[in-house]
Amino acid sequence: MSKKIFLLLMVVSSLAIAETKPTVSAPMAARGGAIAIPDDAYDGTTGTMACDTVAGPGGSIIDLSVEIDLEHTWAGDLVIKVVAPDTTVLTVQNRAGLAEPADDGSDCCGDSSDYQAGNIITFINGGATSAEDAGSTIAGGDFICATDGFCEYAPSPGAGPGTDFNDFVGMESAGDWMVCIGDAGAGDTGNFISSNINFNVAAVIPPPTAVPSLSLYGILLLVGLFMLMMYNRQKHRV
Repeated sequence: MSKKIFLLLMVVSSLAIAETKPTVSAPMAARGGAIAIPDDAYDGTTGTMACDTVAGPGGSIIDLSVEIDLEHTWAGDLVIKVVAPDTTVLTVQNRAGLAEPADDGSDCCGDSSDYQAGNIITFINGGATSAEDAGSTIAGGDFICATDGFCEYAPSPGAGPGTDFNDFVGMESAGDWMVCIGDAGAGDTGNFISSNINFNVAAVIPPPTAVPSLSLYGILLLVGLFMLMMYNRQKHRV
């Protein structure tokens, strides 16, 4: 084997190692009432994600935020989306710590921190930390929110659709909304335990009560009744 071919094989091998997770966690057991997040299934579509349905209250949206309870090893595997009844999609987190080239589940590997059940993660406009930076201040295997105290995040779509929760402002909130979590990396698993959408909506003002209008016939009838009443009153005075 020539020296050039040997060096080329060494470079290819090193790249392959760099694109592989250094550790793999044991599969996480299913939790009663939770939705298992399909491992390494995400391809950019909601059909490959674990989704929870939330009913909208009705009224025009002024603002909203999302709360999620989940457990999963290796946060950088996860893509989290909010889907409106009209199919508008906002990606609130897209593989934290990874500049993904496309929103299709490709590439590796993102932040190695974990999500722990019972620690509610909130996505909200103006959150102190970008969702892209979740877990960036703690070691792999430590828990986002529980270990670092950072539980509130501003949406960061990355290569996914959407900008922030302003995408939904002015939209009618009634209907079925979805909060979805996808797993784009093999070897780490988890469960989607629950979600909640906090809707801030404008009050629904009922239409004014219609005032019946009188036709010409109705007006003549009223005039006739009035004249008859006056005639009877005058007759009684005589």
